[in-house]
Amino acid sequence: LGAMLGANAQGFPEGSTIAFQAVGPRSSDSWVFTVGEIEKLQMPGGVVNAVRLWRDPKGEYDAKGEIWLSRELGYLPVRIRLTQPNGDFVDQQWRETLR
Repeated sequence: LGAMLGANAQGFPEGSTIAFQAVGPRSSDSWVFTVGEIEKLQMPGGVVNAVRLWRDPKGEYDAKGEIWLSRELGYLPVRIRLTQPNGDFVDQQWRETLR
């Protein structure tokens, strides 16, 4: 996702979608992410502006996926949040950039 946005950010305006083939433990499926607005996030690594993308669950047991990509950091993910149907979630957040 980051490489696609980094190569052509203007080609994916807010509200557009990005589709790609994803492989799971038992199948292969087309995942479609919706491009959201740029958000200012207060992360453990500092304040960063990032575009939010999300994938809504397709089935009853699918997780919702959200990812925030920072232009300032070469469209690397600064936050990834996966939410299970029962409300359990994992929320990974950017802490620092090593130089």
